[in-house]
Amino acid sequence: MRLTNREGRRQEFYLGRSKAAAEKALERYYEEDILPDEIAPDDRSEDRKLMFREWADEWLIRRRAKLTSVSQYEIAVRVHLNPRWGGHRLASIRKAQVEAWVREMEDSKAIANSTAELHWKVFKMITRDALQNGKITANPCYEVEGPYIEKTQPYIFSDDEAWALCDAFPERYVVIPLLGFGCGVRQGEAFGTCTDVIGRKNGVLTVHRQVLRTKETSYKPMLVDRLKTSRRKGGINTKTVPMPDHLLEAIDYHEAKYPPLPAETVLWTHGRTIETCQRGPAKVLFSSPQGNLLSNDTFNERAWKPTLRKLGIKHDDGTLPTFHDTRHTYISKMLQNGLPPETVALWVGDSVKEIRRTYNHLLDEQVEDHRDQINRLTARPVRAQAAA
Repeated sequence: MRLTNREGRRQEFYLGRSKAAAEKALERYYEEDILPDEIAPDDRSEDRKLMFREWADEWLIRRRAKLTSVSQYEIAVRVHLNPRWGGHRLASIRKAQVEAWVREMEDSKAIANSTAELHWKVFKMITRDALQNGKITANPCYEVEGPYIEKTQPYIFSDDEAWALCDAFPERYVVIPLLGFGCGVRQGEAFGTCTDVIGRKNGVLTVHRQVLRTKETSYKPMLVDRLKTSRRKGGINTKTVPMPDHLLEAIDYHEAKYPPLPAETVLWTHGRTIETCQRGPAKVLFSSPQGNLLSNDTFNERAWKPTLRKLGIKHDDGTLPTFHDTRHTYISKMLQNGLPPETVALWVGDSVKEIRRTYNHLLDEQVEDHRDQINRLTARPVRAQAAA
């Protein structure tokens, strides 16, 4: 409920989970001038009985992250956290129990590194939120190290592998991996490439759409004028990338053989749901033989994975590279050939900080590559000898 705080501004206050607790908090506010968050913990006896499951459900309701993230949080709570912690009173969870749980996740072969990392992240957010709202007096995660997460190594395609993949790819979709290798776009951005973003005169690709297939779109492929980073603080809505000549030629050939699909695009507005946004016309370069927008499942299972298996391209552990590895390959090649991280970040739509964090090893390698140039730039000037 919104009440007036000590500074005279309207502020949200939590009044309790029961009607009786809310009425009591309001009575104290109006009669005794005591704000709900000023009530002593001893007066909140209902909080001592609060179950982890109850607070996790309330925490989920208040999430304002993008829907794909919230969906991951919901799955983590429902599938793992509630079965493990749901029956515990929130205030009774102790640090030793949390440490034991972390060891369980590390020792379990059934839980992947990324899954354990997500479970730990969500659990920490829930307990921190409980502490901030006065539901517990100490955070059981404090000074507990989360599960050890082995960093996933991206697959960097060699030039021969990249071109072999494109040569063997189904003709209808071959431009899609070419966009990954040649422009570093994400899979959804490649699917959402339309005729109006191909700059044939200046050789520039303008990226501002993607095909989404999430809970937000009721799990149906939908063309949206929004990039992955659009909803982030400081995110971008549009990026421009130079296109190599071979990519332009491939697009021209594709467009002539496979006419673009007239489609409806969502003109996304920040703060509004997709259902309430306006629509506009677009012509999408890529579609299924049935005349539908592409989905990642269809593309991956019918084109991407079969081609990789045919060529024998795989990680050392036998798993297949993902389409996102074409983006890793593009960024790595740009950095290895001396392009500034700031420029690469603009082209691919990432922050410079993210580029440096993910590809720091490549930037370190350039130290040796530039040694001769550094010697030349920092050497003592050679002065002309006086004439004998």
